Amino acid sequence: MAEHVEMTKTTPKDFLYATLGGLFAPGLAIVLIVLLLLGIQGRMGQPDAEPLSDQAVRERIQSFGKSLAVDPNAPKVERTGEQVYIEVCAGCHDSGALGSPKHKERADWGKRLAGGYDTLLTHAIKGFNKMPARGGDPDLSDLEVARGVVYMANAVGASFEATLKKEPEPTAAELARGKVVYADNCASCHDTGVTGAQKLSDAKAWAALIKEGKEYLYAAAINGSFGGPAKGGNEKLSDADTRLAVDFMVAEAKSAIAAAAGK
Repeated sequence: MAEHVEMTKTTPKDFLYATLGGLFAPGLAIVLIVLLLLGIQGRMGQPDAEPLSDQAVRERIQSFGKSLAVDPNAPKVERTGEQVYIEVCAGCHDSGALGSPKHKERADWGKRLAGGYDTLLTHAIKGFNKMPARGGDPDLSDLEVARGVVYMANAVGASFEATLKKEPEPTAAELARGKVVYADNCASCHDTGVTGAQKLSDAKAWAALIKEGKEYLYAAAINGSFGGPAKGGNEKLSDADTRLAVDFMVAEAKSAIAAAAGK
């Protein structure tokens, strides 16, 4: 006769302990995996340990405060040299960042002053070495840049005046000749804006170009630039006639800019 073995009855407490024990190992594994993923995610997108000095400086020299509600019809108020310095230039020139001469530090400005006012102004407008054009503020007018340069230079002993070299105005006869050259060589693109050419009626596009100065525009037209061919694609066109075409375009663009400003 087989021996009868009586099984121990499982209590609710025994079942609970068994369940918890069975879940402990996989639960611990899940927690560790989650913590690992969170750690990896937390490290993603973090900046390099070594600071990006140039980028940090350029972020510091951004203008203080930018209004998101600017009235495009409001007249532009030209800033003083001190205002230009504080709002645009101080980010670098207070500390000498990016190799810039420190404000009121005569030793830093000696060789630069020796180069003369015109050279300083040209470098400030067009950019030089690590210094961006117009100190990184494209809205600065040439006169405002000149005032900022004079403010800094005169603080270390210079006696400059914030003046701009006036470009000679073309005569009526030169504009008439430029109009003919334009019609024969440039109008097919600049009248329509094809190939990305700046239409003469595009006040905003031309305002930025005119800031660069006539010599810059002459060189661009003669050598080819802005995606356009040299001399409008006419290799036989003389440099002199190309310049006259530029004179005509600038005159027309200035009229469009004045009209847009309500002048």
